[in-house]
Amino acid sequence: MDIKRLTVETDDQRKEWIELLQKLVEYHRDIAESFRPAILGADDIVYRIHTAWAHAVEDAMHLIEMWEIDDTEVLSSPGPAG
Repeated sequence: MDIKRLTVETDDQRKEWIELLQKLVEYHRDIAESFRPAILGADDIVYRIHTAWAHAVEDAMHLIEMWEIDDTEVLSSPGPAG
């Protein structure tokens, strides 16, 4: 296994990760909006943190969208389960 190449076993697994991360992005955006200060210059640290987390998770989601399924790789020796 090449550690520079990230893979998932099936396209369905990749789609499940994307869906899960999309829900997490939406959650952090909702939380950020609930803490958005009404007055400019007011304390907005919680708003900014959740916005940053939403962006970070979205970046991870985009990386997973780029993953390719490699179904040609076959183990040359049995794994720990036999």
